[in-house]
Amino acid sequence: MSAQQSGADADPIEYVETADGARIACKRKRRPGATPVVFVHGLAVNADLWDIPRIEGPDYTFTSLPTVLYESGCDIWLMNLRGHGAPTMLSRPAPGQDDWCVDHFILYDLPAVATHVANVTGRKPFIIGNSMGAMTTAGFLQGARLVGRGDSERIVADAEAAKRRRQGVAGAIFVEFPAALRWPKSLYDDTGKLKWHDLLTAWRQTDTDLNYSFEMLARMGWLQAILEATGEVRLEWIRPKRDADPWWKTLPQPIADTFERMDSALARGLRKFAERFKGVRNFRPETFTHGLLAAADHMKIGVLKQMAKSVRSGAFLSGLGSPDHVYSEHYHHIELPALVIVGGEDRIANADVTREVFFENIRSADKTFHNFEGLAHGDFEYAPVACERVYPLISAWITDRDKLAGSA
Repeated sequence: MSAQQSGADADPIEYVETADGARIACKRKRRPGATPVVFVHGLAVNADLWDIPRIEGPDYTFTSLPTVLYESGCDIWLMNLRGHGAPTMLSRPAPGQDDWCVDHFILYDLPAVATHVANVTGRKPFIIGNSMGAMTTAGFLQGARLVGRGDSERIVADAEAAKRRRQGVAGAIFVEFPAALRWPKSLYDDTGKLKWHDLLTAWRQTDTDLNYSFEMLARMGWLQAILEATGEVRLEWIRPKRDADPWWKTLPQPIADTFERMDSALARGLRKFAERFKGVRNFRPETFTHGLLAAADHMKIGVLKQMAKSVRSGAFLSGLGSPDHVYSEHYHHIELPALVIVGGEDRIANADVTREVFFENIRSADKTFHNFEGLAHGDFEYAPVACERVYPLISAWITDRDKLAGSA
């Protein structure tokens, strides 16, 4: 492990070596002796999604969840999964590795960080996973590990490994968790055939019981071929620079005005995309720009193929090994304090599916499920409404479990 600090007021970055040789970067908002909390980010973003600066809007104040927890007395660890965080906080993949999937995050990245945080702080950490980060957390806590070699290599859920990991974690919070990548209404029948009538009559619907767009994208072989040829989808180019005017502001006014209109049009387009695919309703341009766009990162083909395979199967499947490991069939191995937070408008992590597949199957004696009506995928990280409705609940939940652990 090593640490670096880029400025007098900067949060230190610690690097953690994994069992396969990757080097995971963790930004730490340090409070020695306090309750450690590890944040695990989702798809296509990095840890900066959790580190949005405080924003004073026209009729709101936004404060990020890590800041809320830090100010309440927690020791915050913001990890980047492998390959994420360039250029300032890159988590380097294993030597020679040019592709990876969610399995690598589960098998190597989170176990290394959770162990490191416990060793450094002397306390069991709480883990907060969002979307793909929640998938990573669930796979880690069910004791997933790699067995066999070569063609016989496969992932299994190991009850003993699950027990050891459970004993090293104080509790877990699953936010916007797509426990199984399916929806109550599917565009395909049990044999995999497209239901044309449903497509023609309901393709414009955006309710949470269906997501025909995701189902169709997961079956487009030509799209997968293009992605395999490129190897990844890079999104860093859309990041705005923090605390700096766009470069085009220095141009002559008529030209600058043109670029400003183009920039606004791009923001509107990204908003429409988020509304269509994720169900976003609580859009605020200030937090969207400093949150989602500021943290935009990349998507590796291995991750996308694993997600697409899971959508086609209506489950959460492994990307490594054969036969597939069905993570969503092994949630019963999870037995620790758990808080599950979903949004009633979420079009990716359907609330009913998450409750049925995950919440009702974990064996935690202490488990809580909250469905926030009106909130959708992404709202929990960068929508001001989350500051009012969600963050106080999370803070209180951690404080209560921490007190119980201290009095045990």
